[in-house]
Amino acid sequence: MIKIISRKSDLAIIQACLVGNAIKNNNSGISTDYIYKDTKGDIDLTTPLSQLPEIGVFTSDLRESLISEEADIAVHSWKDLPIKLIEGTKIFGTLPRADMRDIIFFKRKNIKKIKKYKNLTLLTSSPRREYNLNLFLKNALPFETKKINFENIRGNIPTRLNKYTNGDSDGIVLAKAAIDRLLANGDNSLSIEIREVINNSVWIIPPLSKNPCAPAQGAIAIEVKDDRKDIINLVKTINDFNTFDTVHIERKILSSYGGGCHQKIGVSYEKKSYGDVLTLKGITDENIPLNKRIIERKVSDKENWYAIDPEKIYPSNIKDYKLFSRINIKDKSKKIDALRNKNILATRGNVLGSKEKIHNSNILWTSGVKTWFQLAKKGFWVNGSFDGLGESQDNLKFLTNNQWIKLTHSSSLDFSIKDRLFTYKLTKNKIDEDLSKKTHFYWMSGSAFEYAIEEFPTILEKFHSCGPGNTYEIIKKNVTEDRIKIFLNYEDWRNEITNEKS
Repeated sequence: MIKIISRKSDLAIIQACLVGNAIKNNNSGISTDYIYKDTKGDIDLTTPLSQLPEIGVFTSDLRESLISEEADIAVHSWKDLPIKLIEGTKIFGTLPRADMRDIIFFKRKNIKKIKKYKNLTLLTSSPRREYNLNLFLKNALPFETKKINFENIRGNIPTRLNKYTNGDSDGIVLAKAAIDRLLANGDNSLSIEIREVINNSVWIIPPLSKNPCAPAQGAIAIEVKDDRKDIINLVKTINDFNTFDTVHIERKILSSYGGGCHQKIGVSYEKKSYGDVLTLKGITDENIPLNKRIIERKVSDKENWYAIDPEKIYPSNIKDYKLFSRINIKDKSKKIDALRNKNILATRGNVLGSKEKIHNSNILWTSGVKTWFQLAKKGFWVNGSFDGLGESQDNLKFLTNNQWIKLTHSSSLDFSIKDRLFTYKLTKNKIDEDLSKKTHFYWMSGSAFEYAIEEFPTILEKFHSCGPGNTYEIIKKNVTEDRIKIFLNYEDWRNEITNEKS
């Protein structure tokens, strides 16, 4: 019999059961029992988390049960654990990580008021969220906001949702992983309550590039006493090594700035096949702004991607990158207006104009943040973004059953989203440079790449770059992998390959 202890909240109980079920599924003949306990952080619901004097207010009481061997395993939301753990116990495993991002709910009934007075009030207990969201939301919402007020909120998810629903606030910020896990737990009173909140709200999921998470957000920590080798071995059978490594990297980065709930710093580390995407954003205790988003590559190839002559790259200037002209398709407005119960992906800011309307049964998503801001400026409510990382990064299955449809051009080649609505046509402009004399290229679309190789077939033997996603899939069908490198954007590509200090 394995005794598993966690907090008493609905979310904590679900997470404890996830761990228990994983152990039983991977180890025959094992049975489990559960202990639930209120912690100091559950009892004090008035003091802001950032002001609580004691380290580990949600975890130390559970740790004591491990030390006394009242329990064999303690299950935590990993982000609740202090950066520096006390000797005697250790985190020996985790399950695959849930969504790292936050979600913000806004009351539908308050939108007119927000538009009129140009200010809004959000509930959150996180200085990190307050700092980063204050910068992001002023560009992400489809109306002007001169002031965003943040009010402290404490308690479990039902308590927070009750304060949001019945209070005077306009919105609430929560970890999306918490909402996902509660909704995935089947039909019950709490999931029904959350569905009601969703129905009465409009929501957005801020991208990690603008609002990186708290270290370990979405990950479950499995804590065991150091000398319990039998239990440690059980935990190791279910450990997700990818999540385990990622969380340790995030926590190590935050620890270099002091750590703790008072920090106004978000850090996200996303493992990808082409490299690991690190985002660090916030402000230090010394008031030093942090704004870093890079790909940490597994393999370095300085010989072919180092100190490249700027005269040998294409495009040399993003403003001169005009391989196509775009012509709107005449009946696109009627087709867009008719869409119902769809997850609509907008690939560019120009796929939607002032004449189009998005029905409120739809979700509006963008390929990147730039497109998000462009559409918000036009008055469209954008729910979220693929954040420039391709079209396979999102997880909306717990929020909506909508099918995806992509707004794009009539000659597009697509891999992940098959259903498309064509909103414009491409017409080729004359390429006024001799691309055969260039050695390194950055492509912002698969169409541009295909047009260029039609005109200059020899460039297939040169070196090509792009962002993650469909463009990469098109290029790698024609170019060997050693001649392709992914970058987050054109500016990063140009700076890295032309920099002699790379």
